[in-house]
Amino acid sequence: MDATEKLKVGYLGAATDSGPDTTTFGFMAAKQFFAATEDEVNFVNLPSHGNICKAVGKQEIRFGVVAVENVIDGMVNETVRAIEAAHGHWGVHITGETVIPIELFYLSKDGNPQPTVVSHEKASGQCSRFVNQLKDEGIAVETRNSTGEAAYAASQNGELACIASSRAEQVYGLNRINNTGNIVDNPNSMTRFWIISKEHGNRTGHDKSCFLINLEQAAVGALYRTLECFARHRCNLLIAYPISIPGKLWEYTFLLEFEGHINDDSIDGTWEELRNSGLCLNPPTFLGSYPSVTTNITVPA
Repeated sequence: MDATEKLKVGYLGAATDSGPDTTTFGFMAAKQFFAATEDEVNFVNLPSHGNICKAVGKQEIRFGVVAVENVIDGMVNETVRAIEAAHGHWGVHITGETVIPIELFYLSKDGNPQPTVVSHEKASGQCSRFVNQLKDEGIAVETRNSTGEAAYAASQNGELACIASSRAEQVYGLNRINNTGNIVDNPNSMTRFWIISKEHGNRTGHDKSCFLINLEQAAVGALYRTLECFARHRCNLLIAYPISIPGKLWEYTFLLEFEGHINDDSIDGTWEELRNSGLCLNPPTFLGSYPSVTTNITVPA
C-alpha cells in the first residue's frame, strides 16, 4: 500500500536529523494499539499532545495517540486540556485506550554523569526520588517535549544526560550511567493512552465513558449531587479529576470517567438527568465512549 493511502496515526515524537523519533512511549503505544493493521498504518510524529489533537481535528491524521494517565504521576493535564479544546473546535472524541509498562533509564553518550539531565516532565515525575537525588548533587534537570527528544539531544551533546527508554538507549547509542537499572519510583509503573479521532468508539459491553463538567461554584453540594446522578443509575465512577480553569481563580472543570457506554441505558439516563439538573454552568461535555483495556490488568505480586 502506498504511504499516501495508509491510515495516518499521530504520536508524540520529535523530528531528528536521522528522521522521525520512534523511541517514545507514545510511539510504542501506537504500535501496540494498531498492531493488527500495522502494515496499513503510516505513523506520523508530532511535537506535542496539543499538536496531535489539532491534527486529528483538522483531519490531517485520522487517529492520534496521547498519554493521559500514569499510575505514579497521575493525569496528564496537557492532554486533557488539548482534547477539551479539540472537541470544542472540531468534534474530536476519545475512541480507544491502551496501556503500556514504563521503564526509564539514566543515560548519556559515554556512560558518565553530566552536569545537566533532560527528560519529559512526566518521565521526571515518575522517577521523582531519583531526580531529587540528582538535584541534591547539584545536577540541573531540564524539560524536553518527549523522552525521545531528550535522548536525541543527549546523543548529540556529550555534556547532557537524559532519562529515557531502553529503546532510546539502543537507537541513539547511549549508555547507562553507572550501570543503573530501571529508575522509576514504582517498578510496576504503567501509562494509559487514549486513542482520539473524529469517529465514535464501538460499543463492546466492556466500555468506559468520559465527561467534562463545570459546576455552579455557589451551589452547595453540587459535586455530591452530580455524582449522585450517576450513583442513582448504578454507574461506577472510575475517575473524578479537577482541572483548573485558566483565568478563573479556584474554579475547576471536572473530568469524570465511568464504566459503561453512552448507548447503555444507565449512562444515557444519567447524561439526560445531568443535562437537565441545573447543576452545571454549561452543558456537560461528552468526550467519548471506548472499549476498556484496564479492567483485567493486575499488579504482579
